[in-house]
Amino acid sequence: MLVHRIAYLVRVRRQNPRSILALAYNRHAAVEIRRRLAELIGDDARGVIVLTCHALAMRLTGASFVGRANRLNEPDFKGVLKQATALLRGDGMLPEEADEFRERLLAGFRWILVDEYQDVEADQYDLISALAGRTLTETDDKLSIFAVGDDDQNIYSFSGASVEFVRRFESDYDAQPLSLTQNYRSTKHIISAANAVIEPARERMKADSPIEIDRRRSRDPDGGEWSLIDPVGQGRVQIIPVGKAPASQAQAAIAELKRMAELDPDWDWFACAAVARSWSFLDPMRALCELEGIPVQMANEEFSGIWFLRETRALRDWLESRDSGLISSGDIDKFLLSLPPNPWVDVLRDGVSEYEEETGGTENPVDHFVEWLAEWGRNMRRRQQGLMLLTAHRVKGLEFDHVVVLDGNWQSVSREEDRDAPRRLYYVAMTRARKTLTLARMPAPHPFQDALKELPAVLGRTEQVGFPPPPSELDRSYRRLSLRDVFLSFAGYRKPDDPIHEAIAALAPGDRLGVRMGPRGRWELLNSQGRVVGQLAGSYKVPDHLQIKFATILAVVVWDKDNSDPEYQQGIKCDRWEVVIPELVLEPMVSSVETG
Repeated sequence: MLVHRIAYLVRVRRQNPRSILALAYNRHAAVEIRRRLAELIGDDARGVIVLTCHALAMRLTGASFVGRANRLNEPDFKGVLKQATALLRGDGMLPEEADEFRERLLAGFRWILVDEYQDVEADQYDLISALAGRTLTETDDKLSIFAVGDDDQNIYSFSGASVEFVRRFESDYDAQPLSLTQNYRSTKHIISAANAVIEPARERMKADSPIEIDRRRSRDPDGGEWSLIDPVGQGRVQIIPVGKAPASQAQAAIAELKRMAELDPDWDWFACAAVARSWSFLDPMRALCELEGIPVQMANEEFSGIWFLRETRALRDWLESRDSGLISSGDIDKFLLSLPPNPWVDVLRDGVSEYEEETGGTENPVDHFVEWLAEWGRNMRRRQQGLMLLTAHRVKGLEFDHVVVLDGNWQSVSREEDRDAPRRLYYVAMTRARKTLTLARMPAPHPFQDALKELPAVLGRTEQVGFPPPPSELDRSYRRLSLRDVFLSFAGYRKPDDPIHEAIAALAPGDRLGVRMGPRGRWELLNSQGRVVGQLAGSYKVPDHLQIKFATILAVVVWDKDNSDPEYQQGIKCDRWEVVIPELVLEPMVSSVETG
């Protein structure tokens, strides 16, 4: 809807694309808006400014993502949001000065369009309000604002997002509300089941307007193409029994996906997802996929230290060494292809593809790309590489052909949430499915599935499928460590010619590492020759009742002496060195029982 509104403004209302500002809830969504807009209006899409609230605030204040990327601590973007809001309001200025300054900041913007308005939190609300000129008395000084929001998808209240801003939008801006009730993604059966789950939620804005399939597909079979493909489900939403434990649930979920895969010659694991309430239910799924050779990807593969990656640092060094101050996405991609191939090179190439979509492949200043890279690295997202495993909070904004929603802990409500928050979360998970939706069911009562029992769109399967005892690997859990979890200065305390630097240089993402407790109470990481190549931070503790089985290399980062805290700089013998960041593979501790 937001993209079509922009297209209407440009092509029908003949508005200047550069007068239009679209605000997306994250960078991934911003790229998607740009892509869809380009499909509708071609080159005119390049003139439309599409930003996140954080990126807008950085522009207004003249702040740099690069400066913040060099810090280990998470940057304080709340402060930047507040500063940008104060500038737009002209705090501390005379009225005439404030009006003139605001006009310069707006840079010709006349239209604001906000996506996912239900995810706006207080500081972002204040920024948007100041941008639109909500409190200004002169109508000519205000900007036209258009927002798209769905209170049924308000799932981030734990982080400050408030659905109240959606409910107040009409009174805030004297706006005309319009209910969007057509679903362009899912089959009728999936829509019907999702409607039944969300309907009991209290204080819904669309209580009298249930979602329905879009008119173009209204004559399609209720179960879509899978009405004919699957003789069991026939396109209905399936509820399958999965046993009592996460391991048996993984076995049942994978078995069902494999059953459907055998029915479809065009089956693509890259278009499938398993969604859970928390990561602990996904670990057995990953372990089983790896045992059975099914391509799999955990959606928590984002790494907050991407700015420090060996591969990113090589790219930054290359950019600084060039004579030309201009660079194109094609030049950057060619350089990345010259690096040893690994998953992080692929991630960076995905990023460059997004950059190309934004710039049209034209040459731009190197500084422009580096600033873009620093922002993109904050919440980069990999392209799907297999069955996607993710939590319902991570699934927002995504869609898949086939979705399995795992059971477990759906009744949990955090302190900041209302009682219907888990229901909305489950609803969001269900509505990610395009073609088929499978809901796992453990024996315990389920807070939302009871509403589906008598629904014609739902098939409640009761047969108990027998599985062999789960292999021990399904008890494993995985911990992807961060920069804070490792001893960053470990190799820096060795001279540049110390063999440890060569040993680390020979390592690559995915290599297996041994792990042992060192003599000083720190966990040590060992390469295949048994050489210590890194240490975990002294503060890192293995979770109770678990033990480290082994580790693999998540990433290798480059650390500088200047980035180190002053307390660690004394004794450092290198200006720059590499640090191994592991992913730990954990398993339950085996208790020994004495006999005698």
